[in-house]
Amino acid sequence: MSTDSNARFEILEEETHFPKRENENTPNDTLSTECDALQSLEAQFRQLLMENNGKVSEHPQDAEAAESDGQSAIKECIKDEGKASKAKEIGNKFFALGRSLDAIECYSAALQYSPIGEEHSNEKAIYFSNRAACLARLNRVEETIDDCTQAIALSPKYIKALLRRAEAYEKLDKLEEALRDYDEVLKIDASHSTARSSHTRLKKIVDERAEKMKAEMMEKLKGFGNTLLGKFGLSTDNFKMVQDPNTGSYNINFVQNAQAN
Repeated sequence: MSTDSNARFEILEEETHFPKRENENTPNDTLSTECDALQSLEAQFRQLLMENNGKVSEHPQDAEAAESDGQSAIKECIKDEGKASKAKEIGNKFFALGRSLDAIECYSAALQYSPIGEEHSNEKAIYFSNRAACLARLNRVEETIDDCTQAIALSPKYIKALLRRAEAYEKLDKLEEALRDYDEVLKIDASHSTARSSHTRLKKIVDERAEKMKAEMMEKLKGFGNTLLGKFGLSTDNFKMVQDPNTGSYNINFVQNAQAN
């Protein structure tokens, strides 16, 4: 299948195709079956594109570009939810066979074929989320986040997209953002075990980082305070914060003989 049609999704050949040499542990008939399946899927996708108003179009462009400027990048493209769904089905089969780039092309075509209108938002969200799954498999983390964000904008309660984006954020060490996505999942489904366990794990890490940052900041402030107070023969040890048990507020008390304690 063509790969130059979507510059955003350029990928190395070896990332998208089966090894050319046979796996010693894989029977020849299994390899033959896989090859037949791939050829069939490629033929189905080409046929789908050729059915585009009777004209051949083997180069589906970036679906988001088409969305942004309000016109299809394939000028002859006819909005057709049936074709969009068929492109998604072919993409799912490519994905199951490990052909991530081919699956990306199919999901991109599905986005282009998908009719405009709020009633089609859920289907379009699925196409974005499925393409994000391909990108995640290829470790293209930023693009995974972009497609998940598109899916969530179309369907805010789409749990799969929220989870995929949370996992991608975690790969980039954006733990607060990941935590927010897990929060959203738990608001939708409080019993979701994956979201709950991930939320608990990340919350502990985020809190520990916050405490460490707070301690480092206090040390810096203490050093700055000692520099100023030293001119008067004092230090921050001469001041003690005492919490009022009734109001919860803090009072600062002066300790005359701090160094003797």
